[in-house]
Amino acid sequence: MHLSALPQTLLPLFLLPLTAHAHFKLAYPTARGWDTKTATSFPCGGFDSVKEPRTPWPINGGPVQLRMDHTQTRVQVLMALGEDPGSNFNIVVRPTFAQEGLGDFCVGALSVPEGVNVTDGTLATIQVVANGHADGGLYQCADVILTSEALSESDYNDNCKNGTTKVIEENIAGSPNGTAGHGGDDDHSGSNTEEESQPPASSPTGAAAVYRGVSWVMGAVGVAAFMLV
Repeated sequence: MHLSALPQTLLPLFLLPLTAHAHFKLAYPTARGWDTKTATSFPCGGFDSVKEPRTPWPINGGPVQLRMDHTQTRVQVLMALGEDPGSNFNIVVRPTFAQEGLGDFCVGALSVPEGVNVTDGTLATIQVVANGHADGGLYQCADVILTSEALSESDYNDNCKNGTTKVIEENIAGSPNGTAGHGGDDDHSGSNTEEESQPPASSPTGAAAVYRGVSWVMGAVGVAAFMLV
């Protein structure tokens, strides 16, 4: 397919440099850090040292606030316990789901899965994994101290905001980067249905359908190269 065959509204998408990357940012709990050059590095996007002070995060009903910089993303929320858990993110707080839209996106009302032995003061690290890169997953982590005390309504609302983003598909098999995941053999999983969930969007047609379908598999870099053939 040549550029001349594409609608004029799609042309700017394919005129971007092929080195452009799509990313997300973990805004709450406080992330260890974020760097476009290391975002694909497991387990925490190149930030492998625990960040102090830790963010207090409710055992039952805590939000994870993201800022999405890709129009469609698969996301998974994992957790590891301990002072410095390394790469042992074997607790599934939210199974892989598909999200659509740019800007603020809150994964709200998340809880430590039933059966995981935690109490007030348990140290943990939350890992958010997303796709959106031709080379695999994108990773960010936040170090937390778990608490049985719920956030106040104002604190919750301050750290749980949505723009035009929405969930379009729940409980997708596998991890966002298409691998079997990096957790241990004793994986725990929790499933939460949230208010931001929406029915699947209507299917696109024509060049838009090709772009969305290919970008989902290949990432932003791969689809640009594909469409310019």
